[in-house]
Amino acid sequence: MSSISHKFYHLHDMDPQAINDVYAGDCAEQRYLDEIIFFPLKAIYKILESGHIKGDTMIDLSTGPCICQLFPFCNIFKDFIILEFNESCMKTLQKWLHKEPGALNWSHVAKITAELEGSSMKPEEIEDNLRKRVKHILKCDTTNENLTDPVIIRNADCVFSFYVLEHISENLDALHANLKKMSSMLKPGGRLILATAINGTHFTVAEHKYHILNYNEADLRATLKNTEFSLEHLEMMESKIRSDIIYYEHIVIASAVKKGSCDSILC
Repeated sequence: MSSISHKFYHLHDMDPQAINDVYAGDCAEQRYLDEIIFFPLKAIYKILESGHIKGDTMIDLSTGPCICQLFPFCNIFKDFIILEFNESCMKTLQKWLHKEPGALNWSHVAKITAELEGSSMKPEEIEDNLRKRVKHILKCDTTNENLTDPVIIRNADCVFSFYVLEHISENLDALHANLKKMSSMLKPGGRLILATAINGTHFTVAEHKYHILNYNEADLRATLKNTEFSLEHLEMMESKIRSDIIYYEHIVIASAVKKGSCDSILC
């Protein structure tokens, strides 16, 4: 199937429960959890060991109603702002935040987080620790220069893009433009953390195929450089998944610092 016929995460509705059940939830197959969730978590802890990731505020942009990728950062940031492109996933995130009936359960990832940290916290305590730090869940739109227009948010110390750049970027030009918009939300010297699937084509949710930009490591390095980021860390894992449900060749976890001087009144 041509990528032209694929749906786009930021343009088309999606079943939040379905994407969670297949790729990230406690009932997902272990092979998906190992690659898509647990590998990034372990890589993030390696990045955090440098001590370079610090500050008060983190902005998260992710695919799906996933919040577990933020657990490691609760030891660093006091405020989280979650930006969401998909309306249905946004509602599911709000349900989790307010502990409403039917909210997604992330105890399986919280348990792994506690093990990685050597923490005695219970899974529900880890989730509640994140809940109290989430200040906003905002709808965003790639057609706006300011993704959260008309809402203006202050520049953050860190932006985390969790499997979203490759889903909302139709081509390399769009990748560059979207990364530049993410850069605009960062303070100079702030960090960008990326979890991205490269050399991919699609992922499937409830029998609907969604776009993954087919780009490679060289494209990623060039785009970071051209959007005034200095790459600090890059770790890559080759996928062992062989399935019609999703296709990508590697997962990359990268950390980069924003260069330049402060030219925004919001810095």
